[in-house]
Amino acid sequence: MDRLKNLNLLFLEDNEEFAKNTKKILSIHFKKVFQVNSIKDATQIMNDYKVDVIISDIKLTDGNGLDFIQKLRHNNDKIPALILSSYRDEKLLLRAIPLNLLAYKIKPLSYDNFMLLLKEISLFFIPKNIYKISDNISYNSSLKELRYKNKKITLTKQEILFLEYVLKNNHEIISHEMIQINVWENKFMSDSAIKNLILRLRKKVDEEFIVNVQGVGYKLA
Repeated sequence: MDRLKNLNLLFLEDNEEFAKNTKKILSIHFKKVFQVNSIKDATQIMNDYKVDVIISDIKLTDGNGLDFIQKLRHNNDKIPALILSSYRDEKLLLRAIPLNLLAYKIKPLSYDNFMLLLKEISLFFIPKNIYKISDNISYNSSLKELRYKNKKITLTKQEILFLEYVLKNNHEIISHEMIQINVWENKFMSDSAIKNLILRLRKKVDEEFIVNVQGVGYKLA
């Protein structure tokens, strides 16, 4: 979640104690946390500073957090916004759907779930050409570059084609036949050759991030 360190967060919350405790945690991870309890103050912050992420309660001292985000969406439909509220009202949930929220969470959240929420925010800011395969492994499709623990791993042409095909299909199982077509372009490769390719990839990163589905094919772990 290191990328959060470069981001400014606007945090709208009217519960003073909850705001104080939550801001302490948020301040550890974000570059700057602007905590306010009203739409008026939030609007002023948006006008005066660069804000990268918004977390808002629904009930604020001068209105509704959904109203604030709805108004914001007229001018900015890209900034990630999250609702963190105790309200479970179905009407409010339906109102939230068109606002393109990153998340709508019911508080209180456990510490572990709060960390998962921060991870979700962090993942939003990963460039779209970079695939996060695991905590230690990432792949840059523009540079054709695999990294393990931030160390560059050299790949062969077939390894690149195979890896990109697996990533393209996300967590779906890909059959031996589909690997033949998309990696070796219909040239015959034995099952053992495919297994050897995958074993080489695993050894390069010292992690079994591709798993064998017996008798069917392969998928990301």
